[in-house]
Amino acid sequence: MPPRILLCGDVFGRLNQLFKRVSSVNKSAGPFDALFCVGQFFPDSPEQLDEFMAYVEGSSQIPIPTYFIGDYGVGSAKVLLAASKDSANRGFKMDGLRVRENLFWLKGSGNFSLFGLSVAYLSGRKSPEGQQFGTYSQDDVDALRAIAEEPGIVDLFLTNEWPTGVTNRASDIPAGFSDSIGSDSTLSELVQEIKPRYPPPCSLLTDV
Repeated sequence: MPPRILLCGDVFGRLNQLFKRVSSVNKSAGPFDALFCVGQFFPDSPEQLDEFMAYVEGSSQIPIPTYFIGDYGVGSAKVLLAASKDSANRGFKMDGLRVRENLFWLKGSGNFSLFGLSVAYLSGRKSPEGQQFGTYSQDDVDALRAIAEEPGIVDLFLTNEWPTGVTNRASDIPAGFSDSIGSDSTLSELVQEIKPRYPPPCSLLTDV
């Protein structure tokens, strides 16, 4: 049986709302194997940080393996720095750095297999070099281009921003979106090179 995956966009740290929705969808249409979050995962205001940290610190439970690439927002530096220093995350880990049970940070770029599904990703946003979290580097892009030259099919390509030109080929675009806001020409080039079976934007099975 093929894996069953949930996808969502921006979370903004609202994990109570996210996992309530996931649990509801899991009961009505599941079970699902994993959740990918492809927008901003961390809060955008300090008021939401307590709710978010309850999941990171373990007092609230994460019901399904959850992977995120939007590694920026309030509290991101503290949480991700701690994950980076965790001895369990040493070495080369394209399949995610463990933040806590069932929560994984897809850092930089990579390609890994999850339940037989080939998943490529580019974490964060395009930005000048020098930021430790929340952006991708030219090295991350080059690593994906190397993956594109290898044999095999990539099923999913997860990105935090939209490829430039996406409005020309996709119908499920948020109202008011335009290529001049929040799109990235580098992603368009990578999509053409990687040729994923399901390029961004993937259909959202759940959103917050």
